[in-house]
Amino acid sequence: MNDSEKKPIKNTYFLYLILLLAVLIRLLYLYQYSHLPDWDQLTIDNHYHHNWARTIADGNIFGDTTYFRAPFYIYCLGLLYALFGASLWVGRFFGLTLGLGSIILTYLLGRRIFNVKVGLGAALIQALYPVIIFFESELLLDPLFMVFLQLALYRFMVWRDKGGWGKLIIAGISFGLASITRPTGLVAAGVILLVLLLKDKKINRVNIRTTAGFLVSLVIVIAPVTVRNLIVADDPVLIASQGGINLYIGNNDAADGTSAALPEPLGINWHIRDITFAAEKETGRTLRPGEVSSYWTGKALHWITSHPVKFFSLYLKKLYFAFANLEISNNRDIYAFFYNFTFFRFNPLSFGIILPLAVISAAVAWRRSQTARLLVIIMSIYLLISSVFFVSARFRLPLLPFYFILAVFGLGVVMDFYKTSLKKGVAVTFLAVLIAFLSFYTLFPPSRKGFTQTLVSKGLYYIHIEDYPRAILYLKEALAYEQDFLETNLNLGVCYLRLGRTDSALYYFNREKINFPERPKAFNNLASLYLVNDRVNEALGEIEISLSLKPYDPVANMIYLRAVALKEEISNDSLSALITAASQRTGADIYLLNEAAALMLHRQDMKRAESLLLVATIAEPPPIETDDYAFSKEFRNSPENIAREKAKAFHQLGYLKGIGGDFSESVRFSREAVKYNPELSDAYINLISGYLSSGNKPAADSVFHIAVQKFPDNPQLERLRALMKP
Repeated sequence: MNDSEKKPIKNTYFLYLILLLAVLIRLLYLYQYSHLPDWDQLTIDNHYHHNWARTIADGNIFGDTTYFRAPFYIYCLGLLYALFGASLWVGRFFGLTLGLGSIILTYLLGRRIFNVKVGLGAALIQALYPVIIFFESELLLDPLFMVFLQLALYRFMVWRDKGGWGKLIIAGISFGLASITRPTGLVAAGVILLVLLLKDKKINRVNIRTTAGFLVSLVIVIAPVTVRNLIVADDPVLIASQGGINLYIGNNDAADGTSAALPEPLGINWHIRDITFAAEKETGRTLRPGEVSSYWTGKALHWITSHPVKFFSLYLKKLYFAFANLEISNNRDIYAFFYNFTFFRFNPLSFGIILPLAVISAAVAWRRSQTARLLVIIMSIYLLISSVFFVSARFRLPLLPFYFILAVFGLGVVMDFYKTSLKKGVAVTFLAVLIAFLSFYTLFPPSRKGFTQTLVSKGLYYIHIEDYPRAILYLKEALAYEQDFLETNLNLGVCYLRLGRTDSALYYFNREKINFPERPKAFNNLASLYLVNDRVNEALGEIEISLSLKPYDPVANMIYLRAVALKEEISNDSLSALITAASQRTGADIYLLNEAAALMLHRQDMKRAESLLLVATIAEPPPIETDDYAFSKEFRNSPENIAREKAKAFHQLGYLKGIGGDFSESVRFSREAVKYNPELSDAYINLISGYLSSGNKPAADSVFHIAVQKFPDNPQLERLRALMKP
């Protein structure tokens, strides 16, 4: 075997060693991560992806409305959940696999653009780079987008070198897959279309044919998403409807360029229903998601054209953050999280070190390599366009492998300068240090909101597991940083209420109301607290303010109905009219319907209660694509929660039919209740009673034996035992 044959094998071994190192680091990271409370503390987008993927795994393949977010990552996650179960381990191992695939592609791109050493060096940096390892395991779409963007560029470069329609089509399909993972992939695809059309600096028949072939392969992937939006929602949205609000987030009077916050009263915790309501209120008509996106796009463009100086100043600030040695996160303080891991805490790799070498590399390679020039053009245009929106570490992630490739080549360039001329070597080193200084220098101090949000998220986690004293510690620490951080006082009030300290709960709820008088949650909580203490009029006063702010909120509407139902002067007819109005405002929310039926039952209005329960049995949750509750851990409208609510409705119907003497209907409804929730003991009791009352003792015996095995300590079953005797 000669030296030329040995070299590829040696290089392959080096790549295998890098991949092995990457696997070991990531497995150790996941092991340590799984022992932290942060493991279950998904943030907003993670919850959304996890919950949406669960519904896909449960069979909701086509969905119900326009995609709010590009769907490909979620469908991949849903497929994995269907195969292996809806586990965070499954999602995180998927991210690890994507990370390894990306390392391989980094090697292949570095080798093709420059040489094997550059490919191996860039792959090694990526194997060790903290931010990439972090995002791989966060159930976010960005690692998948990174992989497809790399694959698309690599396949295009292969086509440029070797030609062939098949290679071009594979490149187009890869760009399409990147775009339905994150629509900003269309930016890179647009650059490629121009390169193809203007090849050899002229437009001719061959170029047009090649461009058309690439475009067709791109459309083949994107068209099914567009057609699906048309069929399901009659909404001509190309991929997703998130673009308009994202543009407005980055371009308004309150925008800071880095946070995903809207102007108050929507702020950082805005919901899809909020932005839809605001758009519909101003336009005076019901809007489809695509029209809502267009509305916010119009608002953003109006602000840009009305405030050109502010826009340009904000845009420059966003560009600075795109190149700054800062890892900005909207929902979790990355640096605080990294402190939990020794490998991250002492890892010297950071963007401020990579950037200067990449800039030097880009300047030198621009004249040496057409392929490198294409890479720099795509990176530059992508950065310029994406910075029009807002900047975060996630949005920079897909470009990091390209920075690594350029940085490794740039290191070689610096070394070559020293070999040829000490003066040139010192000059280029000075330039690198200057660029690094500009990246490391905090020109615009980042907001503390990310760190405060991390503390609040920890507090919410401990509220969820009912460890209220520990939740209070984290929430009070958050208040020490920002006295008026959204919902911190609110959640403290919740903790004290659960601990039975109503005076403290009242104090913190009122603080939240004072800080955020245009937000409804504090009014909801105060109303609930007043209701518990039989202060009905005060409860009504608070909840009416809440409804004036957010009339579509199911929780506020339920509290309102509870308060009104306690007023003796309110007749059943009046209460029924109020229930109908509340149901219309909330889109026939099943929780509200069950609550309203219980209120009518309490007032002995069986007919209206039955009518409400019948509606509840056919009520549908909001579309998962735009369900705000899918962004939270509780996921109020999850398939299992809706099934439990339907079981509750069927159980109550069975009970009503039983006391009304219609035992066959009582049995039918009770069986439905058991089908929807096999753990609802009262439904079994209703079913047994219905069978006994209709004279079907064998069926009653069969259900009874099942019930006593499931609920051995249920006293009502013990009382039924006597009736089961011959």
